[in-house]
Amino acid sequence: RWRIFMDKQLTSDHFSTLDERVKKFLDVLNIGFIHMDMDMGIIDVNEKCLEWFGYRREEAMGVHASQFMKFEDFERLRKLDDEQLEQNKLNYQFEFELPNKHGSKTPYLISVSLDVDGTGFPVNSYVLLTDISEQKNMQEQLEKANQALASGREALKAEKNMLEAILFGIGDCVTIFDPHGTILLSNPKGKEIRGDRQSPLMPLQIGQSQTFSFVTRGELRQFLGQVEPIRDAHGQVYAYAEILEEITDQIKLEEKESELVQLRREIKRLGLDKKMIGISPAMQKIFDLILRCAEVDSSVLITGETGVGKELVAREIHNQSNRKNKSFIAVNCGAIPEALLESELFGHEKGAFTDAVTSRLGLFREASGGTIFLDEIGDLNLSLQVKLLRVLQEREIRPVGGNRTYPIDVRVLTATNKSLEHLVKQRLFRDDLYYRFAVIQIFIPPLRERKEDILPLAKYFLKKHWNKKDQPAPKLNHAIQLILIDYPWPGNIRELENSIEHALAMSRGTHLESTDFPATIACYNGLKTLPRSEDLVDQPTNYPALSHLKPWELEERTRIDSTLTSTRGNRSRAAQELGVSRSTLWRKIKMYLLD
Repeated sequence: RWRIFMDKQLTSDHFSTLDERVKKFLDVLNIGFIHMDMDMGIIDVNEKCLEWFGYRREEAMGVHASQFMKFEDFERLRKLDDEQLEQNKLNYQFEFELPNKHGSKTPYLISVSLDVDGTGFPVNSYVLLTDISEQKNMQEQLEKANQALASGREALKAEKNMLEAILFGIGDCVTIFDPHGTILLSNPKGKEIRGDRQSPLMPLQIGQSQTFSFVTRGELRQFLGQVEPIRDAHGQVYAYAEILEEITDQIKLEEKESELVQLRREIKRLGLDKKMIGISPAMQKIFDLILRCAEVDSSVLITGETGVGKELVAREIHNQSNRKNKSFIAVNCGAIPEALLESELFGHEKGAFTDAVTSRLGLFREASGGTIFLDEIGDLNLSLQVKLLRVLQEREIRPVGGNRTYPIDVRVLTATNKSLEHLVKQRLFRDDLYYRFAVIQIFIPPLRERKEDILPLAKYFLKKHWNKKDQPAPKLNHAIQLILIDYPWPGNIRELENSIEHALAMSRGTHLESTDFPATIACYNGLKTLPRSEDLVDQPTNYPALSHLKPWELEERTRIDSTLTSTRGNRSRAAQELGVSRSTLWRKIKMYLLD
């Protein structure tokens, strides 16, 4: 995660003032740093580079990079660098094996950032080196294990076919019994496994199946036992074959496959932890669900309040899946007028309606081979629900005004902040479509229920929105940290991000104070004296529905009401101060009967 931050955030202006503390910081992070001119002459390096390559500082400073490697290696390195320069890239990455003083090569991820003059012409470069030898070794071991599994399967299959051909074409260990359980015949393998036992291992019933473990030749071996009937010419059962098929190798292979699946999942999990912020047990569980959902192609319904990051979860499911190289198209069903939504999703033919001067593919066909994410599906009208159900069942779409259908190959992910179960009971949402959408469900808890994620998210947004690269980002003082943790965040992560961005714009010091944040957060300590829900219920009111609100919802209602009053009913300003979108504010005004 730190490497990604350094790649994205340390621009050339920052590097130009790079002091010894930052270079030591890179040393601690196990990241090499080289400052070079555009002819690859070395201007400066950190201690980690000197340690890796085995040179003293005086041996490296002012020396051309070609002096540290063979001519052919340097030419390959220059060619890779020139390819990036020809594309006018100022920041780029590539992998390359660099030799140390003794000639031993190590693979590195090389991240280059170019410093340009006032005319945009590159004048020097800053290079970050990350040792990726462990990742390469893991990748190589994984490939070898896959090869071993493939050859193991083929060997097992060949051996199984040979044994079946020899042992009556039925299995490894075969013992024949009459209907009364008296042994009639046992092949040599059967005698070896069963020993002197004369009775059946299983009840002599058609379709009987059971697993067994026997120690033979000093080794524990596992068998799958089955009972098959032997019939005469008239179809009558006159004997039973008890077949023991050895599955020891198959079980070992399955265990190795399971280990490989777990290894691949752990590797992907490492990458996921760098993209999504969340240390709470709830988010760790969601990370695991993301990876499991990425391994299948089923529909996923993501639920949670506004601003918890439902679209981010959907994007990561797509990015970790086999469809990651195809399109990911997100559609907010609540933001598109009902009259246009069908055309947006399924497309239309030319002349299908007044403004249809050309044909349009539609988002389902544009997402072919990839993923379509339908957000706010609780806002879909019943007419469109019927058409979506047909799309999911038939895997084909018919454009508006068209007379033919088109097959589609697209994964459907959906999200809502509403209770679809409640809408189904009210007959506002089709139950059959709900079950199609909710093959797998992921619930993202609100931020107030995973407070351990608040400060890591706040620090991430500080780095993301701090745009003064020549100055360190302000820090959160202790008092505001406590307020952020205690605040209920009705707008969830989106409100937190907006609040941090607001505070950065207002701040003039090295630490963010409570006064830098929106008033609803800065004054939150005073909100703790709001009336309890049971007190509010006892008060005379024309709105009995408010008696069912939870305490935090009553606090949120009071904040919204107060903000609307202070902004004189200006909903745009109120939404900005509350850190939520206008549509969210409008919905909460309706829900809390404030209109």
